[in-house]
Amino acid sequence: MPLDDLVGRWTDRLSHVESIVGPILDQWPGDDRFALRSTLSGLQQILGTYLGSASAEAGGLVDDIVEPVLTELRGFCELKSLSGGRELRERLTAIREAGRAASLALTTDERLHVQTVDDIIEDFAAEYRMSLILALTANYALSQKVMAWQEAKAKDPSVGDHLNLTRMEFVSEPSDYTIPMSSLTSASTGEPLVMTPANLGAAMKEMMTGGTPSPIYRMAYTQWFTTIHAAWEDTYRSRLAAAHGTAPDGKPWGKNDIRSEFFNEIRLIRNDISHKNGICVDSAGNEVITWVRSGEEIAPTARDMLSMLDLFPAAELRQTPVRVERTSSQLPYQFENEWIAEFTAHVSTIEPVKKKRAVVVKRVLDTWMGRTPDE
Repeated sequence: MPLDDLVGRWTDRLSHVESIVGPILDQWPGDDRFALRSTLSGLQQILGTYLGSASAEAGGLVDDIVEPVLTELRGFCELKSLSGGRELRERLTAIREAGRAASLALTTDERLHVQTVDDIIEDFAAEYRMSLILALTANYALSQKVMAWQEAKAKDPSVGDHLNLTRMEFVSEPSDYTIPMSSLTSASTGEPLVMTPANLGAAMKEMMTGGTPSPIYRMAYTQWFTTIHAAWEDTYRSRLAAAHGTAPDGKPWGKNDIRSEFFNEIRLIRNDISHKNGICVDSAGNEVITWVRSGEEIAPTARDMLSMLDLFPAAELRQTPVRVERTSSQLPYQFENEWIAEFTAHVSTIEPVKKKRAVVVKRVLDTWMGRTPDE
């Protein structure tokens, strides 16, 4: 789990613990009045949830900081009985004080705000794998619902033909909260593959490449490229720049100094999905992610998506950045939007690959100015 997330989670948890024990300590009578067994068991059940949350996490320095709180919580939750109200007050006070000390440390310990390059790559790799598996399994519950509806419909034709999304139940009447099961079924089922002598080659290609994903799975797969591109662009590039420290010239590295050919290809696929109607255009020249095909729809199969697990570029991200000075800029002229649209469409027709279009325009302008192209 990313360190920032782990610190945030424990900050929230300690705040919750404070909100539980604080009011009890503020209102509990000062004498040694007997504490009921139900009071102890109720508090143990509530506070014990934080022990369960911690058992699934490993956070290095964060573990060291919160361990005193966990020790107090374990001791309290293992109690079989209380001698009286005074012991309850002492136990809860110890929990609150340990929690306050841990909260302060999580906020002020400088070591929690400095990560190495390897730490950040490990965080990113974990998020990358988690988001990828989420995309691969996101529609499992809906697929199960389709199968359940088909089975129920076969036994009882009166079963509703709409799925209520708030209750996940089959209903007869449509509403703003329902989706037709016919739509969900067709979106969840790929086209049947029937092999004949006439389509033998195409059918074999279909089988060898993992088949054609159904629309609902294709939606989840393509959305993943937008998700992981945002994580790279909005979070991890700047974190890696900070972790790499300063350049030989003494200036800190910036986000734009952190480059990755792999994530550039992710960006190109994402652009084709978002701006090219899902057709492989800008990503046609990809050399790392090679299952995209120029001019064809970007429709990754489960096999394609699983292959992405092997492509996470840890070694590439570990390399020291290289400062690349900006050597280009846009032409400083304004044109009418209609003309710009016509110009863009014309250039796109000549050169489908976006990153090559500037060369085409420059060649035309060089000729117009009487220069030898690339002079």
